[in-house]
Amino acid sequence: MAHWWRTITPVIDYIVRMEVRVLQPRKARILSEMPIALNDVVTQTKRWSVGLLEVSLSKYSPLMFGTRFLGPFMAHAYSYYAFGPLWSFPVMVYAFLPQTTLLNNFSIFPKVSDPWFFLYVFLFLGAYGQDYVEFVLAKGTTLRWWSDQRMWLIRILTSDLFGTLEYISNHLGIATRSFNVTSKVNDDELKKRYDEGKFEFGVPSPMFVPLSTVAIINLAAFFWGFSQVLTGRYNLDEMFVQMILACFGTANSWPVYEAMFSRTDKGRMPAKITLISIFSCMGSLCSGFFHYKDVKSGRIRLSLELES
Repeated sequence: MAHWWRTITPVIDYIVRMEVRVLQPRKARILSEMPIALNDVVTQTKRWSVGLLEVSLSKYSPLMFGTRFLGPFMAHAYSYYAFGPLWSFPVMVYAFLPQTTLLNNFSIFPKVSDPWFFLYVFLFLGAYGQDYVEFVLAKGTTLRWWSDQRMWLIRILTSDLFGTLEYISNHLGIATRSFNVTSKVNDDELKKRYDEGKFEFGVPSPMFVPLSTVAIINLAAFFWGFSQVLTGRYNLDEMFVQMILACFGTANSWPVYEAMFSRTDKGRMPAKITLISIFSCMGSLCSGFFHYKDVKSGRIRLSLELES
């Protein structure tokens, strides 16, 4: 019970904060100081991710326990949040797979002329459109919505990913890092950069490695695909969806590029993380090159056999 309470307490804290943010009561219900440095934010949300999975994958899961006592609709609403950290796996696939295939001239999505293409358009615009409308109706702005969805992606690639891996490691009996307390102390320079809308990296955290690697590989895929389309080597009809995903990833990664290559303040991305991310990107591209080369050879052999 003590372990359950330790993991669920941060989740309760988050729910109370979300109530204040969404409902916006006239009288303040909670007064506290949130961390503004990105490392502290993802460290704290990683604890939330572990706690959510501890509860959602136990006998108190909202799918089973919640359905009996809350009803199917309320249980479904809680389940969306409770199983949220598992989004890290499909998002990681969409952050890497379309980009590596684009760099290797390998199409994995329907052509623009294919009727199935409109299904992807409907799902993408429908999901983001609904999220945008709900955000604006809650008295949000377009700029804040864009920052909110960007922060969601950052959390998915950092705290949710590492929180899910930590949960798996704990249940496999593999030792993990102990409980980390986030700093709530903000100096003047940090507060100034926060007010200017700059992300505070500054710490060589392992959680920044997948984030930086995704940013680099999306940038490389976008410029490579764009240059190949201009020279006529790529068929835009086949590569359109992958180009859009690379462009979308590049746009969301703009603060990461600034932190890695242009900023000189204390909040910039540590050079160690940048180098590790570059080498990780090169390794994934090399492995992808040999893999897709074999796949292309298999396709050619199969087409020749069918023709014969």
